[in-house]
Amino acid sequence: MGEDKTDYTDDFAAGLELMWGQGFMSPGGPEEVGLIVQGLDIAGKRVLDIGSGLGGPAMCLVSRHDAAHVTGVDLEPLNVTRAETYCSQAGLSDRLSFISVDGGDLPFDRGTFDIVFSKDAITEASNKTEIFAEAYRVLRPGGWLAMSDWFRGEAEFTNEMHDWLKIVGVTLNLATLDATADILKEIGFVDVHIEDRNRWYQDYSLREAKRMGGEDRPRFDTLFGKAEAEEWIYETTLKTKVVAQGQLRPGHLRTRKP
Repeated sequence: MGEDKTDYTDDFAAGLELMWGQGFMSPGGPEEVGLIVQGLDIAGKRVLDIGSGLGGPAMCLVSRHDAAHVTGVDLEPLNVTRAETYCSQAGLSDRLSFISVDGGDLPFDRGTFDIVFSKDAITEASNKTEIFAEAYRVLRPGGWLAMSDWFRGEAEFTNEMHDWLKIVGVTLNLATLDATADILKEIGFVDVHIEDRNRWYQDYSLREAKRMGGEDRPRFDTLFGKAEAEEWIYETTLKTKVVAQGQLRPGHLRTRKP
């Protein structure tokens, strides 16, 4: 896991769920999880979810893709507790487990997992090479790393991007898709495939901003109060601009351990 830690308070986590659905701390929901693992045989497999957050993606891997068992690891003990609660409520606790880690080596033996999964979590880490090396170690030969993340474009940051990074609420250590693919190849991964999702998120983020300022505004006002709700809407509106500029680029990445 990454060594950088964010304080995901109850209110902050609840705000993300208002935007993206119960159990999710990033956009796209179950459909995006499905695209990340599309074409992979998840059924009956042992999966590690790095940065498992509130447990929504891990639950999807079990309930929609029939993983035998998903183990989620996260830096935030509160997230682990929340994820365990959701899984218990869904009756999935026998096929899911969540562990709080401290940012060092993963507490698993070499070759423990068939698939390593991650949804938009490694972007916060400054020690990405170490995380990917650990993913490689705990994968069995022939196993896959399938993930999405937030990436940056090649251009220098615009003023809007600098402003957005100051107010987004988490510390992001953004890399480019190509640089990330190079790290994976250096570690020993093969068949590296990347997919830029910026075009998709341009449209999606505009819908986010519209909902937050419209039909969902009363819920944000109730959760945060009007002043803080305005700050959330401003951050989301600014995000639509940096996505349109190509500065913020969600992407998918898939690769195999030989």
